[in-house]
Amino acid sequence: RTFHRWVKPTLMELKRRKDKMDFVEPNRRSGFLEWNYNAELYAFGKRLGEDFNKDLLKNALIEKSYIEQEELRQKKVGIEPDLSIKDNSSLSADGEKLIDSYINHYLETTLPNLPKRYVKKLKEYLLSEELLAKISKGIGLDDLVLCAEFPVAKSTLARTLKSVIQALALSQGSERANRFVRDLVLVELVDQDLTSFCIPENPLDTLQDILKKSGADPAESRLIAEVGRNSVLASFQVGIYSNKKMIGRGFGENIETARDMAACDALWRRWGILSQKRPFPFKLELPLKLTSGSCQLPNV
Repeated sequence: RTFHRWVKPTLMELKRRKDKMDFVEPNRRSGFLEWNYNAELYAFGKRLGEDFNKDLLKNALIEKSYIEQEELRQKKVGIEPDLSIKDNSSLSADGEKLIDSYINHYLETTLPNLPKRYVKKLKEYLLSEELLAKISKGIGLDDLVLCAEFPVAKSTLARTLKSVIQALALSQGSERANRFVRDLVLVELVDQDLTSFCIPENPLDTLQDILKKSGADPAESRLIAEVGRNSVLASFQVGIYSNKKMIGRGFGENIETARDMAACDALWRRWGILSQKRPFPFKLELPLKLTSGSCQLPNV
């Protein structure tokens, strides 16, 4: 109701004209006349509410491919390359260790009953190249990173984010960097179904082993309900009992599938990862676990 009648036909006409045009490669923002790199770096820190060391932030945004490109450009005009700049490979490696350490510490604290192999799966998802590249692009690093390729590759964006986080740790301390990781990386678990990361190959056997170690009675499966046994839409509901209490239930198109789902449900309840669980405590402050060399300033 708040839009004028001319808006829709105008946008449609602009879209039609754009579709008729040949493909135009996107331009770097650094190619615009009003581009001011130092001002952009300052604005980047203020947008995130962080106070970066200027030299460290610049170092974190320099890719090895950019240095090689500049050296080749100097050779072409007859200048002997003499660049006194360093790429972000060292910062990126240290940043990955910092992120890995904090994520592992956070997940083990908030999900104490979850086996370590599933903690590792969650950590691998959070440290995946695609996810880190999405976060990196979301905070505008694709416009600031200095590299040879454009559009910027996902691997470059992920590496740059790690180096920026390490630059923050060196600028303001590891505690501030950990909060940054919590607020930008760990929050990606909010809209994820954690049970999809924690599906054992043999759910019932896994459940029996856990019950045996805890001293509880072995699990027993019971058919609770069924619908359409002899139809293509058959559905069975199976319950898992231990110590005369139902500890899980599941549904499936056959009894075996329903039994496995019931065992999974019992495991997920014990591990505390069902969708009904309490939200992650993102305001949780954890004690620092510093990696070696994480507080040493590099030569830039």
